[in-house]
Amino acid sequence: MFGWQALRGCRDHRPDSRQSQVKTSNRNPVLKTLRALTWIVQENSRDVGVREMATGLGVSPSTAHRLLSELVKADLLKHEPQTGRYSLSLEFLRLAYLAIAQTPVRQIALSHMRQLTDACNETSLLGLYDSMRQEMIFAAMVESSHPLRYSIDLNKWIPVYVGATGLAIMAFLSDAEISSIIDRTRLAPATSKSITERFRLEAEIHRIRERGYAITHGQRTPDAVGIAAPVFGSHGEVVGDICLTIPESRFDQSTESRIAELLIRCAASVTKALGGSRR
Repeated sequence: MFGWQALRGCRDHRPDSRQSQVKTSNRNPVLKTLRALTWIVQENSRDVGVREMATGLGVSPSTAHRLLSELVKADLLKHEPQTGRYSLSLEFLRLAYLAIAQTPVRQIALSHMRQLTDACNETSLLGLYDSMRQEMIFAAMVESSHPLRYSIDLNKWIPVYVGATGLAIMAFLSDAEISSIIDRTRLAPATSKSITERFRLEAEIHRIRERGYAITHGQRTPDAVGIAAPVFGSHGEVVGDICLTIPESRFDQSTESRIAELLIRCAASVTKALGGSRR
């Protein structure tokens, strides 16, 4: 349908680029330090030890200790002498919060998302796509007033081939990029309702492109309905999406068209505010 059969033998250059970046970081002291900081953040642990980092990064304990020491000097980590372990410093957290707050797309989207949540009283999310990683994050959230709502992890990398939030982005990528994502991930399921067959994903992408939004039931989160519409950048590229997440027990099928209309209008407003347009 999208020429993916012809592309099966073609591999995207991104995986090779990742390997090249790792090799470069092994030689460059600045990149090695940044790689160490990235590993610590992604570990989701309160603190780390020298040997843990050495194993995680595949370096010697002496190299790990040197990297940790440099990060302490930069005030990005703090060291607990009694335990010998390291954790993120308050200065790092301050900078992280400042960076998040100053993200232009997030700032622009939040006002429109608040209007969307006010109109339907359901939790709205901003998804942002990284073309190098071929993954997305939830960068912002406006919660509904309902006591029953889902807890969403912000700023965590997640796949784009499952759930409305991912599919509303994936459907508007190039056919080559879609094929690369499928080949790389092999459509590993997130739940029992995730799409794992290539032909079914092709059909779903075609439907999303036609109607302008994605809707899924339990593909990423069990018992949750997701409805999402894409946001486009200044060159017509998809940069993310706006999504509503609704508990299945509260979702009324008869309201889908109204909710979708509000959602598409919100995503279009964010696109316009960014100076973007759909190709």
